[in-house]
Amino acid sequence: MRPIAFRDPRLSGGSLQVALRKLENWLEERKWSLIWSRKLDDHVNFTDRMIVVNSNRTAQSQVFGILHEIGHILLSESPDYVLRFANSDEYKHRRERSRETLRVRAETLGEEWEAWCQGESFARKNGINIDFESYHATRNRDLKSYARWMLE
Repeated sequence: MRPIAFRDPRLSGGSLQVALRKLENWLEERKWSLIWSRKLDDHVNFTDRMIVVNSNRTAQSQVFGILHEIGHILLSESPDYVLRFANSDEYKHRRERSRETLRVRAETLGEEWEAWCQGESFARKNGINIDFESYHATRNRDLKSYARWMLE
């Protein structure tokens, strides 16, 4: 079931509802699931082919998160993904943020940047009408946390 942010009747037929429907359809066509969680952060689970989205955030923030995670899916489909992001891929399996080398941190930041760019490109190509200025602000805020981590 969609989270409360998307069940508000005032949003019915609005651009965020339309965006969510397009994203859900794209994922469904490719046999991916969209899972809503109150406890987990947004992420892609490649093994189970699902995107997990935190349902506590605003509808706009959830759409941005889904676009970003689709960006990760699109990146993973590129032939040079493993070559370009081998270290960040290893990090995803370990999830030991404080112990990662600068190389792993830099690759992870690079992958995050590219996932945001892929998400934006995907939205534009598929006619998903979002507030791109807000999308960029969200991207910048997210990347700032990765940049801080990279320099710890």
